[in-house]
Amino acid sequence: MYSTRNFKLSAIALLIAGVFTACSSDDSTTEISDEKGRLGIYAQASYSQNKSNDQHRATVVELSRFIVNIEEIELEYESMVGEDSFYGSDDEIELRGPFELNLLSSEPIPIVNINIPRGVLEEVEFEFDKNGNQDSDLYNQSMRMEGTINGVPFVFWHDFEEEIELEFDSDNSNGMIIDNENTFLINFDLNFILDGTTSVDVSTATDGDANGVIEISPRDNDGNRNLAEAIKQAIKNQIDVFEDLYD
Repeated sequence: MYSTRNFKLSAIALLIAGVFTACSSDDSTTEISDEKGRLGIYAQASYSQNKSNDQHRATVVELSRFIVNIEEIELEYESMVGEDSFYGSDDEIELRGPFELNLLSSEPIPIVNINIPRGVLEEVEFEFDKNGNQDSDLYNQSMRMEGTINGVPFVFWHDFEEEIELEFDSDNSNGMIIDNENTFLINFDLNFILDGTTSVDVSTATDGDANGVIEISPRDNDGNRNLAEAIKQAIKNQIDVFEDLYD
């Protein structure tokens, strides 16, 4: 089974579009140690259409897309193995995107697969930002969800710019980069979020401008701005990181 890691929120994944650098506490660029391990970072949204079709539920939500835009990912070390280890806890590796990811997939979506120094990671940080690609459906948005609510088309989007920190437990082996088989899976639990009994009640969404589409966003004509904020917060609260992709 997956081995979960708890995390804290401070204020979330196309393949890597940038480069990575290792930085010491004095912001000087350093050379990556030869003692490396391989790390693959993946993301996926957990969502069951069967659960949404439960006849006992008053509101039936069907999703067709869930896209997020990550501007940057940072891996911060607690300690490194080898020559780089003297830099201490301020060592970090920056993975510069942007990463535009449609997470409704039957398989985990790869964000990046790289060689990094072996050691113990302290935290992983994600920076949400607005998408700058004018040809993308996510343009000027950092998150977008599409589907139906009780058969009526809906679109949720948000343009928030925030950083999310996922802290690794300090008292076990979580976050260790040992060899060439290290993988992390970032999971969004949309089942919990869209279940009106446990999180957000989307049955309150309205089509205020009567155009046939329920629009849920920070600025819309349908009167769903408060609901957009609730969905954004719920998504941020339901992100977990797992040590392995599969059993």
